[in-house]
Order: sequence, then C-alpha cells, then structure tokens
Amino acid sequence: MKMKAPVAFKGTVNGLYLAIESSVDFEVLIDHLKQILEKSADFYKGSNIIGCKGQQMSYAEKYQLETIIQSYGIGVDSLERIDEPQKSSAVLSDEPKSIEKEVVIEKEVVVEKEVVVEKEVVVEKAVMQSDTKFVYGTMRSGKGVEFSGNVIVLGDVNPGSEIIAGGNVIVIGKLLGFVHAGAYGDDEAFVVANYLAPTQIRISRYISVPPKDENRTVNRLTEKASVSNGVIKIESIH
Repeated sequence: MKMKAPVAFKGTVNGLYLAIESSVDFEVLIDHLKQILEKSADFYKGSNIIGCKGQQMSYAEKYQLETIIQSYGIGVDSLERIDEPQKSSAVLSDEPKSIEKEVVIEKEVVVEKEVVVEKEVVVEKAVMQSDTKFVYGTMRSGKGVEFSGNVIVLGDVNPGSEIIAGGNVIVIGKLLGFVHAGAYGDDEAFVVANYLAPTQIRISRYISVPPKDENRTVNRLTEKASVSNGVIKIESIH
C-alpha cells in the first residue's frame, strides 16, 4: 500500500493549496516540503498558495512555512485551513473562506475559555462576550492569546509570544512578539504600543517587519501601526 506524502501541492481554479497529513510531525513536514521545492520550484514559481488542508498549525509554524515557500519564488496569499464547508459572510473576497466559518462559530458558541498546548506554545482562546479581552501582566515566550475582538495587554509582550485579534491590539508596555490585528479581514484595525518593535506585525492580510532601532526610548513616544495605501504604516501618537 502506497504511503501518503506528508505534504503535497494541490491545484484549484483559484490557485494552489497545501495538502498536509494530519498526524505528521512538523519537522518531517518541513523536510519533505524542502525536497519538493528543490525538485519542482520552477514548475510552481509564479503561483499563489491560497490555503491548507489537513493539519492545524500555529501562527509560528505558518510563518516558517510561508518564509520557506516564498524563498523559492512562490506567492503565499494565506496558509489558513480551507477544510470546512464555506458559509457566506461579509469578509473580504480574497481571504480564504474557511476564516468566514471560523468567525461564525465563535459568535455562536457559549462563552468559555480553552487552553490548547501545541508545539510548546500555549494559546488561550476566549469567545467574544464583550468586544474586548484584557490580558494582565507580561506575556512570556511560548504564550499567546487569540480573541475575536480587541485585545488589550497591560504589560510587556516578549519575543516568542503571539497575539491574534479580530479587532485592534493595544499594549501598555513593550510589544516585541508576533501580533496580528484584524485577523479576519478588517483593514481598519490597528496596533498601539508604548514601544512597538514586534518580530512581525500583521493587519488583516498585510505583513510588515519593523526595522530594529536600538536607540529608541521605551515609553517616550507611543506608536500606532495601521494600514495606509496598501502598506502598514507606523507613526508616533503625540
């Protein structure tokens, strides 16, 4: 009996997606993906990845996959899952429709908190009761928060931690980890922090890695990141 490959490129009329075996170890997945790209990157070059089927991945894992794929000249529109049946919703048309279903589920489920451990990253999920979730204290490496509304952190967000919000993100402290505001397609979302130097910042479908400046002073100028003319712009709040 022929074994299924850990990962494979599959084609649709809208673009390519990654078919990932649900039980495969992430390091095995990465090794096999690199082997495919070494042999066939020229064939896929110029195509765009529109999503994934199979294994659920953390944002850190998606970022690693995205970096590898793009290094071979292949575009990545999204690495969100597209397994679920699609439902109509007022989400941007160029976002994977699996996100649309995810938003609907969050609004229907009774309020609860769930702690999920995956690849040593703890993600705290909270379904929206109000539109804002508060996080008190420092978020250390390996900790994350995902919420369908706004997220306010009263403390620092260290490298290796991650925030994923359907709305805005406000950090009363240093923001040094991964942050994704407007995660379900809200281009009007923004990120504010006393010291804004994340490893990566995303707003809706836009991505940026702010330059490092060792001479910046913490808490002197609060900064805001938002989308302007199709790019993420960072400016001081006076």
